Amino acid sequence: MNTLDDEFEKKPLVTSEKPQLLRLKDVFSDNQTLAFQLKPKMVVLRVSMHCHGCARKVEKHVSKLDGVSSYKVDLESKRVVVVGDILPFEVLESVSKVKSAELWSS
Repeated sequence: MNTLDDEFEKKPLVTSEKPQLLRLKDVFSDNQTLAFQLKPKMVVLRVSMHCHGCARKVEKHVSKLDGVSSYKVDLESKRVVVVGDILPFEVLESVSKVKSAELWSS
């Protein structure tokens, strides 16, 4: 007999004593689903950059963000493209701490 199947059938799937409401932040916390992680997100921002120092500052900041797999900082067009397992609002909020930024509207 397979004792592993019997063990799983005896354990409840949900072990919560009282029901809890999920918030969006709870759903998008560190424990993201595999499907969410497999599909990289792309965030395009318009950032107030006037010189190479500004661009380097933004580039350094973006490179330290969790979940970023690649990024491109274009000083001429003042555009920053970030790709990875990220949320657009979190990237915008984080970059806005360094420089004035907004989501790029096409």
